[in-house]
Amino acid sequence: MSLIREERLQPVQHFNMHDDPLTNIETLHLLIWDQGLGIAGYGIDGNVLTTKVYTFAKDNIHAIESIFMNEPLVAGPQPVTHVWIAESRNILIPQHLFSEDAAKIWLEKFHFIAAGESIRTTTVKQPDALSIAYPVSNDLIALLNKNFPEAKIESFSGMVLQQGVLADSNTVDIVFMNETAALTIHQKGKLIAHQITSAEDIHNLVYKIASICQDYKIGQEDLKVSVSGFCVSEETCHELKAFYPKMSVPGSEQFSSFTLLSKLITCAS
Repeated sequence: MSLIREERLQPVQHFNMHDDPLTNIETLHLLIWDQGLGIAGYGIDGNVLTTKVYTFAKDNIHAIESIFMNEPLVAGPQPVTHVWIAESRNILIPQHLFSEDAAKIWLEKFHFIAAGESIRTTTVKQPDALSIAYPVSNDLIALLNKNFPEAKIESFSGMVLQQGVLADSNTVDIVFMNETAALTIHQKGKLIAHQITSAEDIHNLVYKIASICQDYKIGQEDLKVSVSGFCVSEETCHELKAFYPKMSVPGSEQFSSFTLLSKLITCAS
């Protein structure tokens, strides 16, 4: 038996919204970050039927391959139509300034890009027209193309930045992927920060938000903070509410996940 088949991982989070999701799934989306993978199954009406979340060691391509080989959700006839890549090494380029050559130069200036990685781009048309450049492992792309040839591969940041924002408010949106988070801050509707970052220590995340807000002279009391994502525990919410008492958060880990997944399917529609 191969090493891959022996390394059968178990999901760290699993929710069903249907008694028999496998036979009712119309389409599947994957969300991949450096230490995890989320799988979402949607019904014909676009509602979330089921979700599973796996975690593994950083950039473990063998763990991802094992999941693809052993996970029933991706073994059936239902197509994986979208794969979202959450990559911390990214740059945002206004669309009128974008070129592939320039994106590669700037990305390599600020981040180390390995020899086995290729630079991809995702275009965001609204509310701000920009392109996101980010590196992806060639092995991961090959694995995805082998298993899900019909899937569209996009930057997760692109989905996050297409969400509507309040033009008259200072907002912080935190999307958790276990111990990783997509952090997005708008000042009166204008994007001032977006990054995929570690969320292992909530105090470091709060400090990062405070530092950015200080640079833009935004008071903590003026912030509207919202939270969604995978594996958002009560403890995490409690820690954040100590700093942001008016924080908006779904009422449970399950609905926190489904809030994120509903945004994915809406963005893909």
